[in-house]
Amino acid sequence: MDDSDFAKYFPASFGKSSSSSKPKVKPEPRKAQADDGMDSLRAFMPTSFGKQKPAKSSVNTNSTSYDSPKKPTDQAIDSKDAFKPQLKDSSATNDRDNVDDHDEDEEDDDDDSSESPSSTVIPISHEITLNEHSKTISAMALDPAGARLVTGGYDFNVCFWDFAGMDTRFRPFRSMEPCGAHQIHELKYSLTGDKILIISGEAKARIYDRNGMEVADYQKGDPYIRDLRLTSGHVAALTSGAWHPYTKDRFITSSTDGTIRLWDVENTRKQADVIAYKTKERGGRTPVTAVAYSSDGRMIAGAGGDGTISLYPSTGPFLKTIHTIENAHVKGTETSSIIFSRDSQRMVTRGGDDTVKLWDTRNFKHPLSVAEDVASLNSEANVIFSPDERLILTGTGVKKNEGYGKIIMMNSENLEVVRTVSVSQSSVVRVLWHDKLNQIVAGNADGTARVFYDPEVSTKGAKLCATKTPKKRAVDDYEIDRPIITPHALRMFKEDNNVVSNKRKLEKMRKDPVASHRPEMPLTGPGKAGKVGTNMTHQALTGFSKDTTREEDPRAALLKYAEMTEKDPQWITPAYKKNQPKTVYDDRPDDADHRELKRKK
Repeated sequence: MDDSDFAKYFPASFGKSSSSSKPKVKPEPRKAQADDGMDSLRAFMPTSFGKQKPAKSSVNTNSTSYDSPKKPTDQAIDSKDAFKPQLKDSSATNDRDNVDDHDEDEEDDDDDSSESPSSTVIPISHEITLNEHSKTISAMALDPAGARLVTGGYDFNVCFWDFAGMDTRFRPFRSMEPCGAHQIHELKYSLTGDKILIISGEAKARIYDRNGMEVADYQKGDPYIRDLRLTSGHVAALTSGAWHPYTKDRFITSSTDGTIRLWDVENTRKQADVIAYKTKERGGRTPVTAVAYSSDGRMIAGAGGDGTISLYPSTGPFLKTIHTIENAHVKGTETSSIIFSRDSQRMVTRGGDDTVKLWDTRNFKHPLSVAEDVASLNSEANVIFSPDERLILTGTGVKKNEGYGKIIMMNSENLEVVRTVSVSQSSVVRVLWHDKLNQIVAGNADGTARVFYDPEVSTKGAKLCATKTPKKRAVDDYEIDRPIITPHALRMFKEDNNVVSNKRKLEKMRKDPVASHRPEMPLTGPGKAGKVGTNMTHQALTGFSKDTTREEDPRAALLKYAEMTEKDPQWITPAYKKNQPKTVYDDRPDDADHRELKRKK
């Protein structure tokens, strides 16, 4: 084997020195190369398959900035148009980048939508009226999702409203009297929205589910126990209540008996703790008219009838207050509402002295600001923050047909009135502003609830039912309220309980005194069978007639029958005619000796 035989196993350039001046041979393009069977597979793959993702710039040119959740700014639209040619040229190489950027934009949009709506645009352009109560609406609550509204009033009724299920007739799907003949003072949805706390004029709280079925009925205390810390519940009418902001199975109630009680949802027999409200009043008691948790759940605020506001630690001990504000409102008036800001550094109170006061929880010496001449005629009037806490809202009270009840919107920094909204010719008692719906609900003294909204900035809620017309009834859609009798139907299709009219049978039984168990009827007319007939006149004259039976001689009354007995004996004598025709009498003398002999025997 010579060298030529080995040469065929080596490349042609083996052993040759490479020259830098020699031009490099360019590789043939992919199409010129021999088909290796992978071209058909590459046709199904994107051009960027297998390429690493370039580092993303800190400035996202594909995203669009928004000043509001719905309307993009002009500047954002121009910047997007400026990058359109570049997006078209690099559409094939940036497919994955665009998908990732789009996902991030959606997350940003979700974050923006979860934020509280701005109060720069107040949703009052449209309204609907919910008219079911006959008296003042004194309590309202919206569930956390904003799907249902519950209202209660002085007519003892609680109505459940479902926005998605209503049409333009605006009727509640359930109405009931949960507390009998007691006015409703407060309604609160739980954190999860599955329970409703009902505070009424009775001495015990109740919890119902979102469909109006009773869940729990809590214990009422013993009114004969003087120390209220030893009773198992309240002994007087409730005034207010609130759920714990973070613990879903805890709530508090206040009462006119001068106590605040902490309850566990599962324990209906006795409260968890008792706070005896401190007061300098004579007798050591004053009604607690309002109660609230702070937003962080660390404090419990209560308002007394003596004009004070006291703050207690939510976890105890409850013997000493954190702070007490003397003369927070005028003595003898009912402070109807207490509310905290989200950071729990500001507190707003609504007093019965026609004032709204803003407090700093770090310094209670003087209020930060006071709004006066805010008329209040109801002890349930509340005050709320707007969703972004830039405004403070409350309702004003007016006498019937003497003006318009209004919703007053004040600046949350200095309580200056920013805007007023006239609602109806009656007092505005309750106000709600839901952060997810961005709608305002006002409960009025005329028994109506007004829901204000703006189609551009509001979502769901009243928008769902404002344009939903009632369903038209079809021609063949009818119901028969009487049974259908089919005597010739097959056995398998016959009903087991055949409907047979028992009208005649029941009428006959009704006339039968024995079958109907009819009581004995009073006698009328003359006497019969030894009974004297009585009527209304006889009963009225009975008291005027004189009873002479005591003045009659009983011996003379019996002897007048002696002659009759001898002539016509009926009782004793005929019975002894055969056996003893001759009467035998005891003729022995009845003297003292004979009686003594009897005793000895």
